[in-house]
Amino acid sequence: MLRSPFAWLRRIAAALPLLAAACAVSQPDVPMRRFTAGDIEAVRSFAAREVEDGDEENLALVMAVQAQCDLLAGRVDDARKTFDSVGQMMGTWATGGGEATAAIVGSESSKTWKGDPYEKAMAAFYLAYCYLQKGEPDNARAACKRGILADAEVADEKYQADNALLFWMAGRMSGLMRSDDADGFFKEASTAHSFALQHGARGDAGAQPLTNPRAGNFVLVAECGMGPEKFADGGQEELARFRPRYHPAVKARASVAGRSLGTTTILNDVEYQARTLGGTAMEGIRKGKAVFKTASTVAGIVLLEQASRDRGHSRQAQAITGGALLLLGILTSSAADIRHWPTLPSSVQVLTASLPAGQHVVTVEFLDPSGRVLPTLTQTRTVLVPGSGETWQLFRSLPLAAGTARATGKP
Repeated sequence: MLRSPFAWLRRIAAALPLLAAACAVSQPDVPMRRFTAGDIEAVRSFAAREVEDGDEENLALVMAVQAQCDLLAGRVDDARKTFDSVGQMMGTWATGGGEATAAIVGSESSKTWKGDPYEKAMAAFYLAYCYLQKGEPDNARAACKRGILADAEVADEKYQADNALLFWMAGRMSGLMRSDDADGFFKEASTAHSFALQHGARGDAGAQPLTNPRAGNFVLVAECGMGPEKFADGGQEELARFRPRYHPAVKARASVAGRSLGTTTILNDVEYQARTLGGTAMEGIRKGKAVFKTASTVAGIVLLEQASRDRGHSRQAQAITGGALLLLGILTSSAADIRHWPTLPSSVQVLTASLPAGQHVVTVEFLDPSGRVLPTLTQTRTVLVPGSGETWQLFRSLPLAAGTARATGKP
């Protein structure tokens, strides 16, 4: 009598993994070789196509890549508008009922990508930088505050905010606004930096921008290396882990007319930010899903086996319950969502200097771990230092492809 239900269950069991795989959304195939070769426009074109024709669940991710390329190419206003939209999509943990169910029972990658805390913090940093270039330090500071909250909060849990870059930048913005809360932000920046170093982040304890946070009217922001890659680990691929991606550039140094301005120092170790907080918080959830999947599957098999041997009145109830548990175990996917923002840097570093008002030719050299200059990454830019206020310039450790505009910003 039970052969038919068992045969039906076997057919469903065989089909459901295929259905689950079909519903999962994969990592966009961003042409990373083109990106590391400096062909920003090719990557930007890919992202723009994905925005129009790609998976809707990946919209915020590919828009973030598009905005980052616009910023690197000097299209700051376009980047600002897109990062503002990305921030709105990433800035909430709320999901619709169907989406929440898909994330719990189905694959995590079946839900809309909103980014991990470190990715939200980077989106906030880029938006703040764009607002600063627009001459709006108040909006830049507001973006920094949003990034600080994203760095410290995961669902209903709160953690130590340890992104020194956002605190320090908020303090500089307060200084430009002549606000009296700049010192509070600078103090928080030092606390965040010390906490991060104590827990494994790269950087120097006596970071120059933090020991003298108000110094200089020229701020150089250097993005070094390539951010980490996210991959699935564990018996059921339930754990999302990060591994570094090799890139020779580990820091930068700057000079003006042959005069050294010094070397940059890390204020945001992106690799550290990726593997802590968000990753740690989600790991317990993913482990729980894996345990639930295994327990449901085993319990279903046991009950079905018992039902096949039982001749009593409980036989049908055992078969129904066992089948339901078995199907629930099959339906539950514990696989981690490995989608990530692949074009982020490995670290964000800062150097400040005092320069006379006027135009200056700034040369930035990127260095390998031995301190050797990487000549293909050397960049020269003419910047205008204002008579009052300050100018910020963003450099990325990428070669510039032929015809690619240099990233420039308003002072």
